[in-house]
Amino acid sequence: MSLPALPNRRSIQVCLRLNESPNEDVQELTTIQNTFDKSTSNYLLQSKHNQLSIKFQDKNNQTRDSINSSAENIKKTFQDIKSIAGGFGDVFEIDWEFWSLVVNDYDHVVNHESDKLNQCIISGIPKEFRGIIWQLVAKSKDSQLEDFYRQLKLESSIHEKGIKRDLTRTSFFTNVEAVSKSDELFNVIKAYSLYDPDVGYTQGMIFIAVPLIMNMNESECFCLLVTLMKEYGLRDLFCPEMKGLHVLLYEFDRLLESYSPVLYNHLVKQGIKSSMYASQWFLTFFAYKFPLDIVLRIYDIIVTQGMESILKFAVNLMIQNEQNLLALSFDKLLEFLKDKLFNVYIAEAFIKDDKGKKRFSLSRSATSTPATYYKLDELVQDSMQINVDPVELTKYAKEFESIYNKEKAKVDDIKGMRLANGNLRHRIKELQSQYSALNRDHVDVVQKMVDLKITLPDLVNENEDLKQSIEKLEKDVEELESKTQPANDVLPSEIEDQIQQLLVINTQEVEKSANLEEELNSLLEQEEKLNKLIKQANRNSTWFKWNK
Repeated sequence: MSLPALPNRRSIQVCLRLNESPNEDVQELTTIQNTFDKSTSNYLLQSKHNQLSIKFQDKNNQTRDSINSSAENIKKTFQDIKSIAGGFGDVFEIDWEFWSLVVNDYDHVVNHESDKLNQCIISGIPKEFRGIIWQLVAKSKDSQLEDFYRQLKLESSIHEKGIKRDLTRTSFFTNVEAVSKSDELFNVIKAYSLYDPDVGYTQGMIFIAVPLIMNMNESECFCLLVTLMKEYGLRDLFCPEMKGLHVLLYEFDRLLESYSPVLYNHLVKQGIKSSMYASQWFLTFFAYKFPLDIVLRIYDIIVTQGMESILKFAVNLMIQNEQNLLALSFDKLLEFLKDKLFNVYIAEAFIKDDKGKKRFSLSRSATSTPATYYKLDELVQDSMQINVDPVELTKYAKEFESIYNKEKAKVDDIKGMRLANGNLRHRIKELQSQYSALNRDHVDVVQKMVDLKITLPDLVNENEDLKQSIEKLEKDVEELESKTQPANDVLPSEIEDQIQQLLVINTQEVEKSANLEEELNSLLEQEEKLNKLIKQANRNSTWFKWNK
């Protein structure tokens, strides 16, 4: 029994997120809104091209001239391929007229024939010139950057051993070896690890680079890899924090919530997070699961519509398996999401019907090819029915940024609290140490008090004995003083008279002495005057002078 359709939950979602109050950059949203026409069947196609054009205009003149010059060389290569293919008649089922228009004036086609271009891309860019279209759309070929690559690949990298180890483990390595491009792939990955040391190297880069190296030479592959990393945002997938991956997972959750709220709520109730099963989808663009032919078709979409177009494939896979997923609980649900989600697109020829139950034959026959094993066209067609709005994606990204900043602030607060807690713990240990020392001192004091209480009675007895001894000594002293004190303290009258007489005589002698001193001083003054007169008389006398 199918579940009834639920009403539009958009208003509910808005109400639930009122408390978040994301600070949306209105100008940025308006700019993105102006990059596409809502009457077209694929918003991302126009939007990505016009965003790349804006970024291209922001480059310096020298870089723009180098890219434009390189683009002209690519166009000449396309014309050469077209001329060669023309000699084979109708062997190549290619609309050469339309693709020539795409090559010569992609801007006009994407803005005026967007729906036709979208259908041609969904059908698959012809493999004969797929690499040319990718480079023209991405504006990646740059002769200056190619020259720089030729220098970089001669240098050594600390990641060389890891790159060589992972190359042989990659599922597409046999495809690369088949065209003798394993050394070129190694050089490209090594050069990028030197070009962007902050990212360096991670295993997922090989999955990203293989489809590129299979469709162009190594220097062009390096240029397109750099463009995808910088202009398409793939770099954020491989940075240490992998913020770009978390943004894609959040956008995927929001799109799934919008397209299939019942399935979204079921996954939430079962405790299934998208990071448990979808991370590899976005890190490798499904290259870890699908064969190279399917990945190349996915790359046609990514290069022309941007990295966000991978969300269409992810949401489509969930919707196609909705009924199966709703019937499963946690363990089996997670197993299905990881291993069986892609079975819905296995070709009927490889599905065995065993009494009404379908069984998937995962071993391909000798005549089978990856393109026939999976219903490739159906997968791409179904996925492209999901028309993602770039403005909505930008809002989702801003919502994630707001949540990310809040969580980061919480983490910073927690780190600060942990640091403060560590300091408090250290302080507590110090206080505990001080308390232990005080406690030991307290024990010593208590022990001394106990000892004093024990010795106190003896001290009291000794004190009493000493008091008695003091009292006895005081009595003895008083007795001695009483015995040595004279019987009468009054002097005899005769002695008193003699003392008075002596005092009178002393007074008289003092007066005489004073008079004599006065006389002596007077005589000294007179002597001094006489000396002065004698000296003066001597100066005026001529007694010893000779008469002339």
